[in-house]
Amino acid sequence: MLQSIFLVLVLVYFSISQISSLYLVPRAELMRRKQLLSDSFGIPLSQEHTSLYYNNSFSPSVQRLGANTMENALFSKEIALRMLVRKRFIIVGYLLGWLLAFSLRHNNLELLTWITQLVFSGEIIAEWLKLEILRFRHERTYDELYSHFLHKLGQDSPRAIANVLNAFVSYEAAKSNAGILLSIDDFQKLNPILSERWKSICQKLDMQN
Repeated sequence: MLQSIFLVLVLVYFSISQISSLYLVPRAELMRRKQLLSDSFGIPLSQEHTSLYYNNSFSPSVQRLGANTMENALFSKEIALRMLVRKRFIIVGYLLGWLLAFSLRHNNLELLTWITQLVFSGEIIAEWLKLEILRFRHERTYDELYSHFLHKLGQDSPRAIANVLNAFVSYEAAKSNAGILLSIDDFQKLNPILSERWKSICQKLDMQN
């Protein structure tokens, strides 16, 4: 009975994860990317519009794309970090349980096999690693754009355009490779704090036309 239940749960979870990774997440990312580009260049690419987001005073341009990407990277890396706090506790708990099961005498080999599959399945260890890498790559994108605006590279210079486009592609590639949607609950909790931090950053870097 337990084996049958386990098999059914695995199949159901596999189906849900495939639908999410192959359809739901790419669709959500496509809409987000359209809104980002629409705001950056002042050209509507979808019927939906962002509200109270992408807060900088650049007119539609590559520089605005850079500022928008930098704002995204700031929020994304902080939300990912908050999610990682929980993920790390869960990973440590699973690993401790796995080690404890192997350290006990008279172990049930079948039970140990189940625990090993659970701990080292792609939905636990791999998801944690993906989130760690995602946070690191978003942080690197944020740092690159911060340096870009700090040194006030000319808006129309080839170097400035290349820097912004490289950061934008890096940000999008990181999200695409990870295939992870960040927590809406964590966004709502962090939004007031990060919004104030973003305003302070804009003032410090004089991110204006």
